[in-house]
Amino acid sequence: MQVLIHLDKLRHNFAYTRDICRSAGLQPVWITKGRQAHPAILELLAQEAHTMVGDVSPANLDRACQVFADRVMMVQLPDRDRVAAIGACAKVWLVSDPAHARIIAAAAGPQSTPRELILMVDVGNRREGVLPEQTTARAVAIEAVEGVVLTGLGTAVGCYGGYLTGRTDMEQLVNIARETEAQLGRRFEVLSAGSGTMLLELAARGEMPAGINQLRIGAALFVGEMPPTRTPIPELYQDAFIFEGEVLETSLKPSLPAGRTGPDAFGKQVVFEDSGPRQLCILNFGLLDVDAYDLSPLTAGLRIVGATSNYTICDTTRCNPRPAIGDTLSFRMAYSAMARAMASDEVEKKIIPVG
Repeated sequence: MQVLIHLDKLRHNFAYTRDICRSAGLQPVWITKGRQAHPAILELLAQEAHTMVGDVSPANLDRACQVFADRVMMVQLPDRDRVAAIGACAKVWLVSDPAHARIIAAAAGPQSTPRELILMVDVGNRREGVLPEQTTARAVAIEAVEGVVLTGLGTAVGCYGGYLTGRTDMEQLVNIARETEAQLGRRFEVLSAGSGTMLLELAARGEMPAGINQLRIGAALFVGEMPPTRTPIPELYQDAFIFEGEVLETSLKPSLPAGRTGPDAFGKQVVFEDSGPRQLCILNFGLLDVDAYDLSPLTAGLRIVGATSNYTICDTTRCNPRPAIGDTLSFRMAYSAMARAMASDEVEKKIIPVG
């Protein structure tokens, strides 16, 4: 099993999203956490001057710092272990409390260049961030911490709970920033928004509120669609990442199990329908390797019916010809599938270079 990474399609997606950001006056921050900061992807992104990337794992951030030096952002609230492991690597950190500022400052040491902090504000998604009415007090407290500098405000929308964001959320962030700036007596350098992919259409239409100047983007670049709706972005490739697995078994079996069923080992309730005997095949990957339910078969007539930790079961009744043992089957990957496969040491990653 392997992931094929098509660099030519990634380059196209990168150029398209970059140009939208440029036209809207936005700095993109490319979030590489779902790609494990793969060296080939970092090299592609580094072809553009002044590119900034964001990640969450110390190992990924370390790889990014080898390429981008002082243009790396830690996009998860800091805990002590990560701060200690990351050290001076990340220049910019997302925070929501003065305690985060103190942890970062203490780890950096008094002789280090001050770390840049973005205070996260919860504008409605109910993920990380301070509530709007608490923003000014939190900003004042963070500014009192030595060894860090508060460069702006940020928000996270769209990744948790299927929250659908839009212009209203961005306007709220701008209004909160202006109120906070009035109390601090200075302007912020950065107003940062993510999930940038969901906001990309807003930027393309020229409707991003003035003041927002940074988008944290991942899914648009890598899978060409908008989580959580999985709506394809027509101008982008959705198949820059392709998953391949091998057929281990083929058989004709009843469509219903022989007894009662309940949730599987991963808590998913598989719904079985009595459609008579079906031609099935078993593939050499499972839910420990990839989110099999987030794969789209590229073989006509193939249907994924279920998965275990190490197997995926497909219905091949309508395939012509039907897959045989040893055949390789290919699948397009949505965000969840790509992120899990890229994180798995068992899945080979094969780079398809630019032609």
